[in-house]
Amino acid sequence: MSRTAAAAAKAATLVEALPFIRSYRGRVVVVKLGGEPLDDPRLATVVAQDVALLSLVGIRVAVVHGGGPQISRAMEDRGVVPEFRDGLRVTGDAAMEIVQRTLVGDVNAHLVRRLNEAGAAAVGISGIDATTLEAEPVPGIGRVGTVAAVRTGLLTTLLEDGFTPVVAPVGMTRDATTLNVNADVAAAAVAGALRADKLVYLTNVPGLYRDLGDSASLVSEMKRDDLVALLPDLSDGMRPKMESALGALDAGVAKVHVLDGRVEHALLLEVFTPDGIGTQVLP
Repeated sequence: MSRTAAAAAKAATLVEALPFIRSYRGRVVVVKLGGEPLDDPRLATVVAQDVALLSLVGIRVAVVHGGGPQISRAMEDRGVVPEFRDGLRVTGDAAMEIVQRTLVGDVNAHLVRRLNEAGAAAVGISGIDATTLEAEPVPGIGRVGTVAAVRTGLLTTLLEDGFTPVVAPVGMTRDATTLNVNADVAAAAVAGALRADKLVYLTNVPGLYRDLGDSASLVSEMKRDDLVALLPDLSDGMRPKMESALGALDAGVAKVHVLDGRVEHALLLEVFTPDGIGTQVLP
C-alpha cells in the first residue's frame, strides 16, 4: 500500500467515526476498568489513550477503577490472606487499610498519571471525597459496602469543567466509616446517578455468552429482560456485574456494554464504529 493510500485509509476511518463523535459529544460515558488491564503496562497505556481521545473530542468521561490483583498482592505481602464470598472480598480492619492505601494511593494515582500523559485532564478522587459514594455495610463480610447514594456535585463540576474524574471505589457511611465497595457496583451507581448515555465494563472476557462453554453463543445485543433471564446461567464473577448493570439501566442509563479489555482499542471500537464489539444491553 502506498503512503497516499495508507493516509487515505486513516482519513476514511476518521470520517467513519464522525457521526458517532457528533452524537456523543457533550454526553456522559462511564467506563469501569478492572484491575487486570491496569496490571499490564501495555494495555493500561492503550486504555488511557482511548479514554483521552474520548475526552478530547468532547465526550464527558468518568472512570471507575478496580484493583483486585493489586490488593491481593498487597495483602499477601502483609501476611493477610485474601478471602471472597459471593464474589466480594471479605474486608476486616487490617484489610481495609490495605484496600484504601492500594486503591487510592497506588492504582488511582498510576491511572491518573497515565491518563494525563495521554492528554486527558484526569483528576483522581475516591468515594470519600465530598462523600461522593455514600455507602452502607453489607452484613457478614466486614467493612464491605454497597452504594446507598451517589452525591454527584463533585463529579458534575469536574465533567462540566472538562476534567475526567477517576474514582477509586472506597465509600463512606454517614458515621464516617470507610468501606470497600465493589468497583462494578460503584460504576453502575455512578452511571445511574449521572444518567450516562453509556456504561462500559472493560473485562477479561469477550462479552456475555448464552452458553458459557460455547464460543458461538456470544450475544452481540440483548434487552434488559433477556439479561434478567440469563442471570442464573452466568458465572459467579459475571453475575454481580450484570446485576449492577440492570440497576444502571433501571436508573436511566441508555446502554450498557461488556467489552474485552484485552483487545486493543476496544473502547474506541465500541463507541466509534457501527458494529462495535462485545455485548450491548438495552433497556
